[in-house]
Amino acid sequence: MTDRALYLRIADEIADDIRSGRLAEGRPVPSTRRIVRDWGVAMATATKVIGALRAAGLVETISGSGTIVRRRDEQAAGTAHHVTTGKRARRTGLTQRDIVEAAVRIADNDGLPLVTMRRVAVSLNVSTMALYRHVPSRSDLTLRMTDSVFAGTRVPEIPITAWRRRLEAAAHLFWTVFSRHPWAAEVFSLSRPQLIHNVLPLAEWSLSTLRAMGFDAHDMVCAHINLFGHVRSMALVRLAEAQAEEDTGVSADDWMRLQGDGMRRWLSSAGLGYVAREKFDFDLDTVFEYGLQRMLDGIDARRRALGLPG
Repeated sequence: MTDRALYLRIADEIADDIRSGRLAEGRPVPSTRRIVRDWGVAMATATKVIGALRAAGLVETISGSGTIVRRRDEQAAGTAHHVTTGKRARRTGLTQRDIVEAAVRIADNDGLPLVTMRRVAVSLNVSTMALYRHVPSRSDLTLRMTDSVFAGTRVPEIPITAWRRRLEAAAHLFWTVFSRHPWAAEVFSLSRPQLIHNVLPLAEWSLSTLRAMGFDAHDMVCAHINLFGHVRSMALVRLAEAQAEEDTGVSADDWMRLQGDGMRRWLSSAGLGYVAREKFDFDLDTVFEYGLQRMLDGIDARRRALGLPG
């Protein structure tokens, strides 16, 4: 969607509120800051929205009062017109799947914080209220989004006695989904687990594996949470790195090269000159795998300490 199409669609939605009376004359219209927040767009786009409404004769800016809805007699005096010519008809036949898929596209492109009900509505060319007929809230939408990206994920055929391969496979399945949809890691909670239909089989796979090893409930749940916590935390590192690279235009490796001299001086001053001389290729997949294997080593050590069969 082009920037022009997006700002005009947002302006159309606000214009509909004005014409229907939901935004009464003399009342303030959404400020540029609110448009940025509610629709998840840039400030420049929000400014264009207000400009389009002003050009249509629907609003006016009054010093000290901000931008307000013009009086209806002024709108009817020939100054008001549709924000867009040949405005598209509202979409009909909206489904919950349409909403979820649109939200996933926004999250994949712009990140989870920019998935707002209004932004999704604009992308589908429907009113915001139309979404609530299918999805009760944004929090419910984020759970449905996460459920959708795990759809089709299947655990491999591995004997339950091969505990290490099974736990490794479960971790890799999560890592693969988080690599494709980094925002999904933000949805999960370690302390308040959510019932996400397509994720439950993966959790059951992990827990049943640990139970079959002979672990009691305490060891079983702690091991499961720590394994998933490792995958999630590394996925959040990947998400933060992607955001930093987008903001700065500099990759992690390039950043290290740019900061290399300063880092080496600091490490040397801290008595870590040997670290400064080592070269490290920063690859998150490698770091993730290293941590996963060490956690599995720890589970194996705990198994042996309890005298459980291997």
